[in-house]
Amino acid sequence: MTAAMAAALQDGSPRGLFVAIDHPDGTGYFWTGVGSREWNGHTWTGAGVLGSITPIKHSSEIAIQDIVFSIGGIDADTVEGLNDNVRDRIGEVWLACFKWDDSVVPDPYKLVDSELDFQTFDVGEDGTTVVSITAHSGFFTLDRGVEEAWTPENQKLIDPTDTGMDYIPGLQNQDLPWTPT
Repeated sequence: MTAAMAAALQDGSPRGLFVAIDHPDGTGYFWTGVGSREWNGHTWTGAGVLGSITPIKHSSEIAIQDIVFSIGGIDADTVEGLNDNVRDRIGEVWLACFKWDDSVVPDPYKLVDSELDFQTFDVGEDGTTVVSITAHSGFFTLDRGVEEAWTPENQKLIDPTDTGMDYIPGLQNQDLPWTPT
């Protein structure tokens, strides 16, 4: 965190969140207030009370943290045109402070860098829809299978001259007695 950002937090400056969602239909830039703001070369649309983020948890445990980004009040025609494959895209969240002249304090603090997984749509009685995108923060790759196997064939794809893995199949069922020396 920069000194300017730390000072703004200590001074009790107004705060907000900037959220960037890398969606297949174009990156969405939102912030938690009302109206639009300019920051980091983008115009951020105010989501106000229509937008939400599940509480962001930080802990020392090695765990996959799910985060849900939601925005409501979307009309049915817009939802019909949305591509719903968001898997492996990025969602980012920054904590920002605002100066008393309403400009952004330089270098907002990045809270979350997450990998998007899936999105859902919930249509209300008034015909508007809430779009929710679930993302994984932290060690999101822990629950995925490894794409490669440790075999001589796979090693030859990486380096055709490496023969070290040729000995692994012979060691698989090897009985080695352990004796003190």
